[in-house]
Order: sequence, then structure tokens, then C-alpha cells
Amino acid sequence: MAHVFLLNSTVVFWPERNVLYAKSDETKRITLSNPATRCLLLLIQQQGQVIERDYFFEHVWYINGAQVTNNTFYQNISLLRRAFKELGLNEELIVTVPKVGIRLEPQLEVLEQKIEEPLSDLSVTPSVTPVNTVTKSLRMHSLCWILAGVVCCVIAVIVTWEAQFDPKLSRYVSLGVGEGCHWYVNQDVLKFDQHQQFIKTNTLDCQSYPWVYLTLYPNFPRISALTCRKQFSRWQDNDCVTHYYFAESRHVGT
Repeated sequence: MAHVFLLNSTVVFWPERNVLYAKSDETKRITLSNPATRCLLLLIQQQGQVIERDYFFEHVWYINGAQVTNNTFYQNISLLRRAFKELGLNEELIVTVPKVGIRLEPQLEVLEQKIEEPLSDLSVTPSVTPVNTVTKSLRMHSLCWILAGVVCCVIAVIVTWEAQFDPKLSRYVSLGVGEGCHWYVNQDVLKFDQHQQFIKTNTLDCQSYPWVYLTLYPNFPRISALTCRKQFSRWQDNDCVTHYYFAESRHVGT
């Protein structure tokens, strides 16, 4: 079963496939970028509320180890508005609140639904096949499934062994243990002096949340620290809290 959202009873939003399409004509569809999909999902989850730009930055880009500019952010919002318009929805339902953020108007009717995923896009034409041929085909089919199962198991073992971290944090590198915390930081910077300065002056609760994933960029005032009780892993329920800091000119970030 797939989770989708029905918008105004006319448009289907399928996050897992990054697509919007007309309910009455599934061939009329628009493929979204991954960031645009995540932006729309956040807007739906917090419909009627203004979502701050920095919240989008953190939960759409930074958590995936990517950087973002204001221009890129608003390009993705514009993409959503154009998609709404092309599929017959009012593009003004996505509202920009100047100097604050973005809001999805509550007038948009949103229904979360579960649908059956199609097994195939091809129609099946009945045909008459000799019994012996069918038997051989079934045996080969069963053998293929068994081999596929073995391959999947091997891949699962390899992935489990190699990937301790969620892909969203795979680009974070360890700076070791300091001030009672295990520190991981974004690696897409030239040097880590400002990260080290933050670590020395931090007031985080390292006793309760000893694993810290720090996102900090030079000349960008906002700093985020994702703190977890255990090392972040896709194979467990993670108990984490995100902290935001806005650095002044005399502090970290200068």
C-alpha cells in the first residue's frame, strides 16, 4: 500500500514517487524534484501554519548534507506553484509571508489515503499455452524468485554492515569526543575551526544526549545541532532533539 494525498478531490500527491497527477487522468502528471517534494510534504503536515525558511533549510537540505541558497529555495516553491496551476489548483494556495516563511492555505482540502501500487503498467492478454510449457515456466519462475531472495539477503547483510548512519547524515565526519559529546560535523567546509570553537563553548546536555551532529557554515548565522541519545542509525528508533543557534558577529560563524 502506498500513502498519497488527495488535494481538492482532483489532484494526487505521491511523495514516494515525487509526483503530482490529475485524479481523472493519471497521464497528466508533473514530476517534482526531491527538495520540492519534501517542501510540499512539510507544508501539508503543517497546513495553515507559517513554516520558517530556516526550518525548510534544516529539514529539506541540511539534514541531507546539502547546502542551499535563498534562490534555490524559492525556485522549489515556484515549481510547486506552477505544478498546482498546471493541474488546476489555485497557485495562490501556497503563500509567501515576507521575511517569515511559507504557508499552505487551510482552504485546500487535503485527504491522506492509501492506494494499491500497480503491479504493472502493461495489460495482460490471455493466451493458450501447453501444460508442459506452463510447468517449466513456473519452475523457472520459482527458481528466479529463490535466487532473487538469496541476492537480496546478501545485499541486506552488506548494507547493514557498511551503513551505520542514515544516508541523510552520511556526509558528516567525526571530530572525536569533546566536552562529553561525540561530535559529527558537516564536511562540506574548508576547515573546522568554527566547529571546534562551538564545541568548546557549547552548553548541550552531553550526559543525556551524547551524540551530536553539528551543521555550521562560515558567514551563515544559523547553526543547528542534532543531539541523540545513541549514535544515529537507520536500524533503530532514534531519540533526537534539534537545537538552533543564531551566532552574533563576535561568536561562532564570523
